Amino acid sequence: MPSRRGLELDRGERLYYRGGLRKGGEIAVTDARVLVRDDDELTSVPYTNVSEVATESFNWFLSLLSGALVLFGLYSIPENALLGGTFAAFGLWSIYRSYRHRDRVRIHTHSQPKPVEVFPENVDTLYDELEPAIEAARAERGRETAESQ
Repeated sequence: MPSRRGLELDRGERLYYRGGLRKGGEIAVTDARVLVRDDDELTSVPYTNVSEVATESFNWFLSLLSGALVLFGLYSIPENALLGGTFAAFGLWSIYRSYRHRDRVRIHTHSQPKPVEVFPENVDTLYDELEPAIEAARAERGRETAESQ
């Protein structure tokens, strides 16, 4: 079982997963919510508030187009050094940005217009723990709604 130290968990709240983020910080999956700790900030997202969880892997198509832009820029340097260098630099920046945003997990919520974005060290393990926990919370909410009617 993962360590509960440093997390503000409620009494009786079960911790299923605790992992690190690529840029520092950590993410934890409990039976009621997702906790994201970045630097000094702790973000808590209850499953009843989650509308969608999406994972984005490396964007190969954009990288291929960016690589073509780099090649075009290098090819154009003898004709116009400034324009060719600009194309090559923009293509390299686009490849770098695509690589930096690989394995992004976006947690869309009902109450916030902007999703919570995390870059976990191990996206598959996080997603394997997060998806069943959200489904269980939704099933529990559905049972409570049916019982109250």
